[in-house]
Amino acid sequence: MLGNVSDLDLRLLRIFCSIVEAGGFTAAQAKLNTGLPRLSVAVRDLEQRLGYSLCRRGNGGFQLTPAGQALYQAAQGLLREIEQFREQANALGEPRREALYLGAVDGLLSLPRAPLPAVIRQFRRQWPQAQLHLHTMRPDELEQAVLEDRLQLGLGAFHHQLSGLRYQPLFSEEQNLYCSRQHPLFAVAAPSQQQICAADYAGRGYMAEHQRPQNWRLRQVVSAYSMEAIATLVLSGTYLGYLPTHYARHWVDAGRLRALLPEQLAYHSGFHAVTRQGAPLKPALARLLDMLIQAAQNVTEAGRATSDIEP
Repeated sequence: MLGNVSDLDLRLLRIFCSIVEAGGFTAAQAKLNTGLPRLSVAVRDLEQRLGYSLCRRGNGGFQLTPAGQALYQAAQGLLREIEQFREQANALGEPRREALYLGAVDGLLSLPRAPLPAVIRQFRRQWPQAQLHLHTMRPDELEQAVLEDRLQLGLGAFHHQLSGLRYQPLFSEEQNLYCSRQHPLFAVAAPSQQQICAADYAGRGYMAEHQRPQNWRLRQVVSAYSMEAIATLVLSGTYLGYLPTHYARHWVDAGRLRALLPEQLAYHSGFHAVTRQGAPLKPALARLLDMLIQAAQNVTEAGRATSDIEP
């Protein structure tokens, strides 16, 4: 059945698998960053190429047909084999020639002693033949990519832990609620909870912000999917939004952003390195993870030093 799969079919298979893993078309929109019409067209095209129905959706919700369930299982095996072939092909010819597929959330470069640049520099000195492939993704995308073997390591703040993944604690990142100079609350010395909760809020569309104060029901009217997107919305002067303290600092220093009630509303996100369970780490990946753990200690020390000098 899969012997004549083309490159286009592989793309459609990946979309189909993502829809299944998300539990339906609606939930897959955010994960795939595309709308329902395109997802529907992709599945319909795949069904037409294969000649049978893959799923049903309606009042009973999203359901796979028996053929759809069988195809999903076969596709998972095929995609794993493709990844294994890619690794084997990259390893041919030279010893220690290993391809590493890494991912991280955005907005980390402004972190004091940002770990990735130093880790990559150190790793390249020890493994000059290794091929690094670095992707920027949302936390939920990182977890899914590691589960599917599309990435071997993901770096991000994960507020839940999925079965099948290994989470290595690294460091903590402070988050504050910000408004811009153009926002009405910027000039209010001590805004009340009622004022803050009545303002339009830009939330993170890829996760529930469980760490923020739960008794503050912020009025989320828009969702964003990266730190830069949230910063853009906040800097527009029409939304409040949470940003990492280090990421917002240069705008704060320039007088363009202000943290609102940091003593009450700040929270910390724990960062982890996530890898797949069930198989030993390859030597290059194990070494890179060790370097990342060591670099994370420097991030923590830098954070403590910054806290000591801040009023």
